Amino acid sequence: MRNGQVEVNQVNVDRLNTAAQALGKAILNSKAYKNFVKARDQFRIDESAKEAAREYNTVISDYQMRARWGGIKPEDENQIEDARKKAMENKVLGDYYTTQEELISFYQELNTYLSEKLKFNFAGLAKPAGGCCG
Repeated sequence: MRNGQVEVNQVNVDRLNTAAQALGKAILNSKAYKNFVKARDQFRIDESAKEAAREYNTVISDYQMRARWGGIKPEDENQIEDARKKAMENKVLGDYYTTQEELISFYQELNTYLSEKLKFNFAGLAKPAGGCCG
């Protein structure tokens, strides 16, 4: 009986591996992932987009530092919004940020779908063990 149980478990492991590989391929072939990779690759070679991202990130970092020390003023919110608008004027950077958000939404939808089918939080169990945050 013990050997029969091992064989059934191995069949399940093989099916699980096959399903996981199919899921991985489906993700890599998804429109959201392909669009993101294309936008990311364009961003990596576009110096003006990288500079716009640095400028935006500097404003965000300054805002976060002031927030930690309790020094936020109402005009700081406007400064963040102005910096975001300016950053998004760069088409390459705008595409990169937009496709990144679309990919995140796709992953969230996929997790919801899989979690409903599996009756547990798929992403919660799929994350790597250990690390700093979880």
